[in-house]
Amino acid sequence: MYAYKKPKLDEREQADKSSIIFWLLIGFVTLFLFWAPFQKALFNGNSLNFERPIYSAVIWASIFLFLTGIYFFYFWKLRERKDLLSLLIFLIPLSYLISLLPAASKYSAVNLLLIQIVLVTLFLIGAYLTKSALGNKIIHIGLLTSGYVIVIFGLMNWLGNGKLAGAIVGWFSTIDATGIYKDAVMSDSNGLRLTSVFQYANTYAGFLVALWGTGLFLVSKNRGWSKVLVHALFLVPVLVSFMLTLSRGAIVFLPIIFFLILIFQKPSRQILLLIHAVLSTLASFAVLSKITAIGIDVNKEFSASLSGKGWMLLIGASVIYGILALFVQRFLASALESKLENFSARKWAPFAIPAGSIILGLLGFLVIMATSLKNLLPENVRIRLETINFGQHSVLERITFYKDASKLFADYPLFGAGGGAWSSLYEQYQNNPYTSRQAHNFFMQYLVEVGVVGILILAVLLIAIFAIYIRNYIRSTEQERDKHFVYFIFVIAILGHSVLDFDMSYVYIGALVFLCLGAMIADAKTKEFTKQASTVRYVYPSAILVLSIVTLFVSARYLSANSSYNKALEVAKTSQDYTQIVAPLNNALELRPTHPEFALLKVDLLSQIYEQTKDEQFYKEELSLIEQVRQKEPYNKYLLDRQINAYEIKNQRDKAYELIQLGLKQYSWDIDFYEKSIQYSASAGFKSYAAKDKAGSEDHWAQSLQVYHQVEAKIQELAKLPEGQLQGREFNLSNSMRLNIGQIELTQGKYKEAEETLKPFAASELKDGTEQTGIRYYLASLKMQNKQDPAAFDKAKALNTSINEEIDQIISTSKPL
Repeated sequence: MYAYKKPKLDEREQADKSSIIFWLLIGFVTLFLFWAPFQKALFNGNSLNFERPIYSAVIWASIFLFLTGIYFFYFWKLRERKDLLSLLIFLIPLSYLISLLPAASKYSAVNLLLIQIVLVTLFLIGAYLTKSALGNKIIHIGLLTSGYVIVIFGLMNWLGNGKLAGAIVGWFSTIDATGIYKDAVMSDSNGLRLTSVFQYANTYAGFLVALWGTGLFLVSKNRGWSKVLVHALFLVPVLVSFMLTLSRGAIVFLPIIFFLILIFQKPSRQILLLIHAVLSTLASFAVLSKITAIGIDVNKEFSASLSGKGWMLLIGASVIYGILALFVQRFLASALESKLENFSARKWAPFAIPAGSIILGLLGFLVIMATSLKNLLPENVRIRLETINFGQHSVLERITFYKDASKLFADYPLFGAGGGAWSSLYEQYQNNPYTSRQAHNFFMQYLVEVGVVGILILAVLLIAIFAIYIRNYIRSTEQERDKHFVYFIFVIAILGHSVLDFDMSYVYIGALVFLCLGAMIADAKTKEFTKQASTVRYVYPSAILVLSIVTLFVSARYLSANSSYNKALEVAKTSQDYTQIVAPLNNALELRPTHPEFALLKVDLLSQIYEQTKDEQFYKEELSLIEQVRQKEPYNKYLLDRQINAYEIKNQRDKAYELIQLGLKQYSWDIDFYEKSIQYSASAGFKSYAAKDKAGSEDHWAQSLQVYHQVEAKIQELAKLPEGQLQGREFNLSNSMRLNIGQIELTQGKYKEAEETLKPFAASELKDGTEQTGIRYYLASLKMQNKQDPAAFDKAKALNTSINEEIDQIISTSKPL
């Protein structure tokens, strides 16, 4: 036990400069910052389509972690709070490891566990490599440069240069058949929206808020013309890109971040920040309308002249603001500092200007939106701004997500339902039939994944990091404060926006946040521990090395399985030979036996082969594989559907019906399960009816009617949704349901009820057998009441002249027992 003497800064700096491990880590992380965004920002969609680049990222992180372990053998000791946090940060992946036990999807839960290791690795790198001025400078430059590259890439796609942008990144990114990065500009009900590498406008907007805040801070703090100009030239493209995302939530959130940045600055710099915010905004809005219109036009039909005009406008506005920014920093900044020196000494001074700026900003926004000034904005931007309110559908839908997440959490309160729990279970808890595999709130999604234990671990770690950072910020000189403030801006911007959306589901975004969280405490001046166990000095780095090797092995295995699966798909495109297709697929399943999508492909192949050969071996293998995988993936709807089909093939209706009832419970807004349930019960009832078993038939039909009334009740629930909220997927009574219930009611002698149930068939186009049968039963129900519907009768007779005989046949075979 001993007190460790902290080395001088120049000694640590010199050690880093001469350390091969340091340079390898810096090099790998810098490459990662440029590679990861162009892999769809490593979005974790909890499906096979997104897994390959994520496993590649885990391999990268395993290497980072291994090198970090070696680095820690030389430089790590448990001497400060930062060192303690570097130990405690592993509680995050531990909480995901524990949540594997009750996990709703083992596949998704394992993926999330691997992702947490990636995030923790970036945290360690940020905490220790940005301690030195050299490491801080390199990561700082890499972070901002990669961000600016993303902005340029997005604008290239907006201004019609998508193929050129695709050609530049195509050698290490996925480009579609047209040579363009898919959905860098995408269209929805609001029109064209800029998404850049993220393929989702709202997350891109949140990322741009971080870049914008960082750019403003760096412009306002620097005096040298080169440093001011570099960041000033990108503020206009960042702001233009931000507005092109059409993200209402981010627009509301941006002034909050600006306020938080302001209160950490002295008054003179606060004024500079306001000046630069106003000037860059004016420069951006001066060209926004024209750039918006040009982007819309060139994405319909490319025009080199229009594209060039867009670039000239953007560059021109950027240069004009850049010159103004230089003027402000060279001639106004020093004067402001000297004149506001006495004002800055007052305790309330740091809050006066931010508060005033927020009030003036709100007044300015209200004036613009209440007058003809709003017509200067592009139409799509103006409409988005006008519709900012708590009654619009995106707000109402998010509130619904959060309520449903709370219901899910209530069933898995302690350790959660495992990684990917929301995407696996949300249909079981949803209030209406929306489709959203993301909860649109990082913290709510985190809560359902790892429960109250996991969220408390995260909360304590975040509070500790912010407390250490703020305490250190207050005690430091202005120069020391500025060194790591960029990381603080990134963290508050992205984590704050993640309350509104699923930004952290992008592993790239999560990696940035954890890298910056680590960097926030890298230079913290905290009290050293006077005592520590000497064994920790080597046990912790050793544990990191072991974890990195295990993670590398697992991720390489999973990547290999993915490659084998893709090979099977390629073989299937050119060959019909089952043995050739299944060979690489079996290899994939050998590496990952319970991967749901690997299993689904083989199940489909086995089903096709069984239909062709009727060889029982293929059927048994199909059913066995489904049962094996469903043990680990009990909430996978596609596997459930395949198992129902397998039982239907063998006419095992009782087993199929049991699974259908399970489907009704797990997917209460999936109309297909209601339709199947009604059909099965109705069919069983008619079978009992044919056997003259009145009690049996009535029992089965009662089940059909009960499910039918459940559908009607749910339709009434949907009618009560708030006016602005979208329903989601279609949920309505199907023709099949109406026909089954109408047949039951007719056979029970409930002719009036049968008429009401079957009446919609009279207005149908009679395109298929269900509609044609339905109108005949409708006419039969009328005849039993001595009623007529001439129009419906003529429509049915036009298809079949013997309609009278068919109606009489229905009546004769549908008499109550």
